[in-house]
Amino acid sequence: MIDPVSIRALMAVADHGSVVEAARVLGYTPPNVSQHIRKLELHFDTPLLERVGRGVVLTPAAMTLVSRGRPLVDGLEQLRRAPLHDDEVTGVLRVGAFPTAVCGLLIPTITRAAAKYPQLRIEPYEIEADAALTALARGTLDAVIHKSWGANEPDEFEPRALRRTEIGTDQLDALVPSTHPLAGRDRLFLRELASDQWAISPVHDPYGRWIASHDPALLSTLGHAFEAAEFQTLTRYVEAGLAVTVIPRLGRGVLPDSVRAIPLADPDAYRKIHLYLRPITARSQVAGAFAAMIGEALRNEESSD
Repeated sequence: MIDPVSIRALMAVADHGSVVEAARVLGYTPPNVSQHIRKLELHFDTPLLERVGRGVVLTPAAMTLVSRGRPLVDGLEQLRRAPLHDDEVTGVLRVGAFPTAVCGLLIPTITRAAAKYPQLRIEPYEIEADAALTALARGTLDAVIHKSWGANEPDEFEPRALRRTEIGTDQLDALVPSTHPLAGRDRLFLRELASDQWAISPVHDPYGRWIASHDPALLSTLGHAFEAAEFQTLTRYVEAGLAVTVIPRLGRGVLPDSVRAIPLADPDAYRKIHLYLRPITARSQVAGAFAAMIGEALRNEESSD
């Protein structure tokens, strides 16, 4: 009897390029992955991996096994977690999302789904970037709501076997104290705030890098910025008159009267919101219904600003 777990281990090596990466995605150790592949080699009496330098490549026999085995493993996964009928929006959907997406997108979607699809239960998990995509690839999540800053494609760890769909954009605004000289403006460019004291999340993360990429003067200013991980804390710095900042609209909430939000004129002043799914989930009616509801929640969020 062929062990489906061993086939999945070989698939992970094919998808991620190495035993080490396959082990990380599956939550195994590299020796575990190697042991599963060795079992397949003994069963089929043929080598499946070939060492090339410090890495490995799949043999032609391994590529054939992955090609034939993938639909079978996907089918077993579908039996494990999906409704018995793909034309029904029923079952459990485990969704990972970054904090503001949980607040601005996932909670409204859960509310809408309860009324529209009473047989569907959405389980939310607040989780960031790499950890969410790893959990999705392992099968411990069924969907992930993700983000990227500006026109750039996501640069975080992204398993090749996942399907990515762009749901929409989340606009960015500058937040300044209501007493700021530019508070009366309808729009402004980031570079116009280069001489101000800033509050940002850590400069090494994508948010900080996006701000710093607009003007060399901003980079030196950000070196002395107030740092905070939560957007609510950044807003408090502005409310206190200590700094300016840039905040996405998604999940921002109501601003105090002492803070003015000004749309940015920079052409890349937005976050792209993506939905990641495994291929077997992406083909289901549940995934289609969920993607439509997330898109509607994002449009509602935009129209409320």
